[in-house]
Amino acid sequence: MTKAQKRIEWKARFDAWKASGLSVAEWCRVEGVKDHQMYYWIRRFEDEIDSESEVQWLAVDMQSETTGHISDQSVFIHVGQLSIEVRPGTNMALLSDVVHVLHKQ
Repeated sequence: MTKAQKRIEWKARFDAWKASGLSVAEWCRVEGVKDHQMYYWIRRFEDEIDSESEVQWLAVDMQSETTGHISDQSVFIHVGQLSIEVRPGTNMALLSDVVHVLHKQ
């Protein structure tokens, strides 16, 4: 039996086992197949399935819809009656401390 024929035979067994809903041990006992051989082929076919379903990247063309320079844009945070303007380049640790203190008041 050639490698290709053997692979076809084991692929048919693999598919039959998957469709059966039985455990590997039960299926092998019913079909007269050695467990260790079945586990070998299960590993091979599942590895093939995993390699076929790997993530594939897709190129995306991004177009900016901002009207100004990013450095000109600010975010305003409102805490109670207070308002904080956050500009690009703001020290985030300091901002976190300020918001934490204001939240406690």
